[in-house]
Amino acid sequence: MYAWEAIQKTLDYIEEHYGDEISVDVLAAKAHLSKYYYQRLFHRLVRKNVNEYLKLRRLAKSAEKLRDRSCTILDVALECGFAGHSSLTKAFRETYGITPDEYRKSDLTLDAFVKPDLMLNHTLIEEGVPLAVDQMVLEIREKKLERDIIYTGRSRTASVKELGEPKINMLTELWKQLPDDPDREYADILTPDSDPEYFDYFVGTEKRENDRGPEERIMPKGRYIVCSYDAEDFETLVSEALYKASRYLYDVWLPEKGIIPEPVLMQKYFRPMQNDCYIELWAKIQE
Repeated sequence: MYAWEAIQKTLDYIEEHYGDEISVDVLAAKAHLSKYYYQRLFHRLVRKNVNEYLKLRRLAKSAEKLRDRSCTILDVALECGFAGHSSLTKAFRETYGITPDEYRKSDLTLDAFVKPDLMLNHTLIEEGVPLAVDQMVLEIREKKLERDIIYTGRSRTASVKELGEPKINMLTELWKQLPDDPDREYADILTPDSDPEYFDYFVGTEKRENDRGPEERIMPKGRYIVCSYDAEDFETLVSEALYKASRYLYDVWLPEKGIIPEPVLMQKYFRPMQNDCYIELWAKIQE
């Protein structure tokens, strides 16, 4: 068994037993590692210490269950491994800046810390060969865009350091301002800001003849590496699957292939908000 497989085994265990009391000693024993080495390896591969990861995954499960108004906050807390109402509220406020009760009464979208699939860091797929992993299927191909595509929409600045971290997702408000048209092609485009700690996040639809959107962005013609993926439902697609696919493409696949992309990420959404939606990540190859 590789070291990452031992850690993945405990990640799977946490996902199945997050409501129970879980100690580092138990996890280390399941990984067949000493407590000291287990914690070091866990932090290296997951980028969080064990107790912080446990808290974040329990908060992710809590956020899901809080949408069910038939459950009290105490019920949610106990079901998700917290000692009680106050301990859940304290952890929730520290992480998201609001209380569980405030979240339950809002229509806010929360970004949870995603359970890693460490196999993706050690798997290199060939072009055109689908890979099924943890509730998603992804495939990578090279494509050539023959013409520039113009999108109209809206944008805002976001923090680079918050990517992949648990938070209130303020970017979803931009999507609510777009026209609801299943026949349109939707996209978001991430480009560097003048301040390297931030990036420009734009969402829009492909421009039609009479469109007069407040902002425009251009997807330039050229050669692209395209990672397409789908998942069991739309919510999984735009949260866990999106995060894992983009990390795999940019942190694993492109570097292993020696391909240098331009500093822009484009994501095309087909049939958004529907359960048969799928997404394509377009990474433009530097010429």
